[in-house]
Amino acid sequence: MTTHFQIEARKLVLSSRYQARKTPGQMPLAELADTIAAQGLLQNLVVTKGKKRGVFEVVAGGRRLRAIQMLLADGRWAQNQTVWVELVDNDHALEASITENVKREDMHPADEFDAFAALVGQGSCIEDVAARFGVAPNVVKRRLRLAGVAPELIQAYRDKQMSLDVLMAFTVCEDQDRQRDLWQGLDAWDRKDPGTIRRRLAAETVTAAHALARFVGLEAYHEAGGKSFEDLFAQDDGQSTYLQDTKLLQTLALDKLQAAAAPIREEGWAWVDVQPTTDRLWDNFGRVRAQQGKLTKAQAAQVKALTKKIDAISVRMDALAQEDGDDDDEWLRLEEEHDSLSEEREAISNNAQIWPATAKELGGVGICIGSDGAVRVERGLIDPKDRKQFIKANETAIANGEDGIASSLPAAVTRPTHSERLVRQLTANKVGIVAADLAGKPDIALAVMVAQLARNVLGWGYFAYGNYGLGISVKQEAISQHAPDFEASKAGIELAKYRQHWLDTLPLDEDGQLSEAILDWALTQDTASLLDLLAYLLAVSVQGVQHQESDSPTALDRLATITGVDIAQWWKPTADSYLAHVSKDQISGAVAQALGPDQAQPIAKQKKIEAAASAEQLLAGKGWLPTILQVKVETVAS
Repeated sequence: MTTHFQIEARKLVLSSRYQARKTPGQMPLAELADTIAAQGLLQNLVVTKGKKRGVFEVVAGGRRLRAIQMLLADGRWAQNQTVWVELVDNDHALEASITENVKREDMHPADEFDAFAALVGQGSCIEDVAARFGVAPNVVKRRLRLAGVAPELIQAYRDKQMSLDVLMAFTVCEDQDRQRDLWQGLDAWDRKDPGTIRRRLAAETVTAAHALARFVGLEAYHEAGGKSFEDLFAQDDGQSTYLQDTKLLQTLALDKLQAAAAPIREEGWAWVDVQPTTDRLWDNFGRVRAQQGKLTKAQAAQVKALTKKIDAISVRMDALAQEDGDDDDEWLRLEEEHDSLSEEREAISNNAQIWPATAKELGGVGICIGSDGAVRVERGLIDPKDRKQFIKANETAIANGEDGIASSLPAAVTRPTHSERLVRQLTANKVGIVAADLAGKPDIALAVMVAQLARNVLGWGYFAYGNYGLGISVKQEAISQHAPDFEASKAGIELAKYRQHWLDTLPLDEDGQLSEAILDWALTQDTASLLDLLAYLLAVSVQGVQHQESDSPTALDRLATITGVDIAQWWKPTADSYLAHVSKDQISGAVAQALGPDQAQPIAKQKKIEAAASAEQLLAGKGWLPTILQVKVETVAS
């Protein structure tokens, strides 16, 4: 008899008493850990009670356990993360281990998607399927969502033409035709980017985090018949719900804004403009400044009391900032209260403002939705077309002995010399003329290109984004962010030398940064010097960081084949660079590959730290590389 239950993963250890599998599986642990992190644990671990109280020994699922331990160690799983296990008694533990490892062949994840969908199609509810396989209901929902992706795309996933993260991205749209069309239209680079796929599929939707959605509210949207869609794989809760009926959302927002505008229309302004958008619609309008009216005794007393509370909260927040301790929640609560009281105090002052009669006769009010999803009201707006009339009215008031109205006037409206269409036509001709001329001056073209790319790579701040009219730039991989050991490596030191050489050679400003004189410098150089600099600038644009292991050749492999680089001359398998980050079985496997099984046998008897140190010495100078670092040659069909 077996029992299913959940237990914290950290309370599980690999059984040495009841373990049938002695040879490790083929799937790399890092890839298995990534799969579990993305999909959850697809199958329960089989455990038996351990010798130590509260600890359970895993008798079937040892590799899954080691992958889970990797997730706990690198922080991708919380220390209190639980997993589903199947408990067997000690008498049947070895039998259970044999059954799992001999009679079961792992399913491809896509097969499991289809299997879950088939069960639900046969009448099983999600909760029943979850209970049957010992997983959370949300795990089943995710599998069903993946099963709903176009069959051609699931096949591409089976054929390793797309990663699981990319397949997940396609679930934000239920229209399989749109999924197919998008996949066919993507270039090789975008096919690897889940973010690009999500954005394109969700282009006609907004998320629950959008200001319009926050203003209307999900409940009101759904009550009005609006449809929404959950991205079950989103990392941010605010971005997981997609509202599909944007026209309905706009209508609901306008209706709600009109209700908020009703009392403002009674204030006597010349016009009130209501727009269900967060755009900065009135940036080119002028502004009338209100006069601060005198507060009533009750209002003054209220402001005084609020100020006292605000000051006390500020003192407490300052004290917390100086203390060592886990008081973040308290500090955030105080900050929220401080902001709320400050808004209340500001509202009292705003309500006491006095708007001159002339301002209301000509000025207006803009009402829209702020980026925070709240109503935004801008009083005292002056439309640019009313500029002259406002100036005249203000001059008349002053001539009659009245105070002038404090304001910032909109810019005077002037008629452009040329129409927008003609401007485009003439400037397009200008682009073509400069291009035709440049095509016949390769020396200048090379100099300008090198100067512009040098700004991208070696420039700082806004200067790095500047250009000389060419539509080219350099995209760089964040190598050190992904590989903390790179800067101290042979290749890292070599690239740093190149960078310093060019910084010592190129013109710098008084702050030691690349200067505008870079273009003049480039125009005076010979072709050989420019090509030397261009080689470095292109070198730092090399792309190819992967997030999942793959056996397929990449564009980076093709470039490496072209250059003929010998990676073993640049990278050595040391404890820090590789050996300490893999299992002892993989350490032994590396030595066996390089030196033969006999040399690897002693490593199996050592502790991991000792095994890594021994392997580092044995592999020194042997040119061994892990598969992922080897240059893969693309085969050409005959």
